[in-house]
Amino acid sequence: MEFTVDQALTMTEKYGTYECRKFREHIFSSHENLNFSLASHYVRIAESQGYVEANRALGKLHKLLTLGKNFQGLYIDSPIEQVKQFAKCRSLQILAIFEGCKKRYEAGYALKRVIKILDDCDLKLPLKDPANSTEEEIASAMARCCDPVWWRRQILNRQSQMLEFVNIILGKVNIKEGIYASDSCVKRKLSQWERNRQLLAGLEAENELGQVFTLLELAERGVSNLVNRRNELMTRMRGFEEYAKEQGDVAVFYTLTAPSKYHSFWSKPCIPNPKFKDFNPSDTQQYFNKVFSRIRSRLARQGIQPYGFRMVEPHHDGTPHWHILFFMKQHQVAQVNEAIKRYCLEEDGNEKGAQEHRVKIELIDYTKGSATGYIAKYISKNIDGQGVGEDSYGFDAVTSAVRVRAWASTWNIRQFQQIGGPSVTAWREARRFATQDNAADILATIGSEKLEALIAAINESDWKGYIEQSGGATAPRKEQPLRAFHVLKESLNKYGETAKKILGIMFGDVVELVTRIHIWAVRPKALTQETSHYGFCSSIRGANAPPWSSVNNCTQ
Repeated sequence: MEFTVDQALTMTEKYGTYECRKFREHIFSSHENLNFSLASHYVRIAESQGYVEANRALGKLHKLLTLGKNFQGLYIDSPIEQVKQFAKCRSLQILAIFEGCKKRYEAGYALKRVIKILDDCDLKLPLKDPANSTEEEIASAMARCCDPVWWRRQILNRQSQMLEFVNIILGKVNIKEGIYASDSCVKRKLSQWERNRQLLAGLEAENELGQVFTLLELAERGVSNLVNRRNELMTRMRGFEEYAKEQGDVAVFYTLTAPSKYHSFWSKPCIPNPKFKDFNPSDTQQYFNKVFSRIRSRLARQGIQPYGFRMVEPHHDGTPHWHILFFMKQHQVAQVNEAIKRYCLEEDGNEKGAQEHRVKIELIDYTKGSATGYIAKYISKNIDGQGVGEDSYGFDAVTSAVRVRAWASTWNIRQFQQIGGPSVTAWREARRFATQDNAADILATIGSEKLEALIAAINESDWKGYIEQSGGATAPRKEQPLRAFHVLKESLNKYGETAKKILGIMFGDVVELVTRIHIWAVRPKALTQETSHYGFCSSIRGANAPPWSSVNNCTQ
């Protein structure tokens, strides 16, 4: 049910002066879809802290919901039609300014003007170091800035995160309102995933052998399939543990929690955290990345190279926390523990409860259970929730897993990361190679026992054997015998850049094994011989048939 501006004003009318009412009316009129939440938040603060503080809080939310440092003509919660129009106008403005300035001034001045426009919209030039970039790199960056699709993508990504951050501030992300992510965030992501699914289902690929699959069918064969993703992670985890046991290494499980100021809500009781300093989940993830970088640097200086996995999952209020499973020598445990405690408690380490709750350390006892079994629930509940039952807060794990994935997707958080060990990409490509009909003949021609042992281990899903044949869990990547093999694509991308594509695997420095053996033509799936679901003509034979290409997109 729509909550109007007048209703929001009526709800807040007893607070403040006439000027306060006009101030609220402007904000409510600018964000009509959020009126009820904004008005409720205002009343909550006005009742507890007074209307002056409520005005300040409402103004801060309005600023968060405005694209740019000053109003540029678009709000974060503006509908998609307005976003598209804004993106089109800004891309044309960039093109006109850059071309106009280039004619009258040097290119450097034109680039500064473009950077200023982007900065006004809180966006960054897609170039790491403009001052030391080549003309080709600058040209590619400018091509992006003149593309309305690029603008739309940047705005929608910012829209997704800022709307969710506002929901966190409004108290919509917690164990009572919406665990891990707000209901609107989950709904938005479910719609996006369904659109993507329908798009893939509506496109088909045909190879030179006449085999036809929808892109959805091809995607579900890989780790985009949640079951496949979970199974692969468990295989790698089990392999690490088997290798560690054989090496006499111990397993230690760490749980790292951010300082109190990063948390918007307490869990028991579920009330706002007075120490919260308006950090969003991305800020918290950056905090952990910085801490972990320092930990690894210190351990490297001490000659310690633990290996294993790092996992990120949300607290009930969406604040990330980390789990790390490290394998290491027994005599290294004390040094690793000291390094982790030192850097995790470096920031606000004296606050109440920090010593007890910020770092938890558990030594895995192999006689009581496996490290893989211990970590299995963390992997499952953050992917599809299968076999877990309930999450940490008593909610159905399958339902919660959807919310966790929505949370990770919104904040661009990598949930699982391998630490040490051989290349995962090479593993996947080698599995492709092992299924080829002529794989045995190719291996026999090469005549390398080492390569045969690698392919055999990979084909049998033996991650432990793969580690051993690759030189061990801590072998430098450049010394590992198997790595992904990339080549440059035949054509430039739409921004005039050369791009790489994976073609197979390389053994040593000379042997190349091609795993991408088919050439695919991609086109809209034909519901009839004349037209596809998307309204395009699907002429797939005769004079108008598409050429065979791995990147061909037939729309005629």
